[in-house]
Amino acid sequence: NEPAGVEATKNILGKLKDVTPPIDGRILGIRANISALNQQVRYIDEDMNRLWFPSILEKLRTTPEQQIESSERIEIKRLLAILDTIDQESPGPTVLADLHTFSAEGYMFTITNDDPRQRELLSNLKVPMVFGIEESLRGTALRYYQKKGFISFGLEGGQHQNELTENNITSTLMLLLQSVGCIKQQYVSDIHDYREYMQAQTKHLPVQTKLVYQHIIEPEDEFKMRPGYQNFQPITKGEWLASDQNGKIKARCDGYILMPLYQSQGDDGFFIIKEHEG
Repeated sequence: NEPAGVEATKNILGKLKDVTPPIDGRILGIRANISALNQQVRYIDEDMNRLWFPSILEKLRTTPEQQIESSERIEIKRLLAILDTIDQESPGPTVLADLHTFSAEGYMFTITNDDPRQRELLSNLKVPMVFGIEESLRGTALRYYQKKGFISFGLEGGQHQNELTENNITSTLMLLLQSVGCIKQQYVSDIHDYREYMQAQTKHLPVQTKLVYQHIIEPEDEFKMRPGYQNFQPITKGEWLASDQNGKIKARCDGYILMPLYQSQGDDGFFIIKEHEG
């Protein structure tokens, strides 16, 4: 149910199709979880972005597709057939931008770690950086490829259906390609416009934040977020944020709320982040 990344990638590939001279590097735009994408749901059988453990992946590589029962595991096997061909020995960095959107309204952000290469690169994109979430979410693709040596980050581009989200991701990807040296500014006449757009979208937001609380939910919890919360909305300790079968769920500390859950599928009710200097 996160189509904006697909459309943004199409925009990028279309814009660079006939660029002269050609780009310096290689761009792969890969659709993931196509079955769920076609049905506009987060997943069919299980959360695809919680399965990226080496033991699971090795088993999928060696198991015939017809013997795999989970829709998401079949999708991962097909993805690995592409991703396993990427040569880490090629000159220049290998960057995996894992494109996502979210169910609440609010501002875009990146999920990253403290790798100096990533911090330097992401600082050029004019998108807030959130540290710590990649460690709290087990079995994500971005974490798997970070451990393999890729510059790997998650880009949460905006609300699933918001008309600005596709433009947010397109703009960020153009700045990313320029930052890693794939394109020069003169190849794409509106790079300056993309940069100005991104600065306008995020100028009031903290540049770096860190995770301080994650509210994990179970299907039987009957979790329901209170309406109206948006990404980076300030909250105070004791504020009533959501409810479940046990009653009110209140904020454990001051901070900003991130990714409040307003859809039926998902294991994380919300996150709380605070400003981070480093």
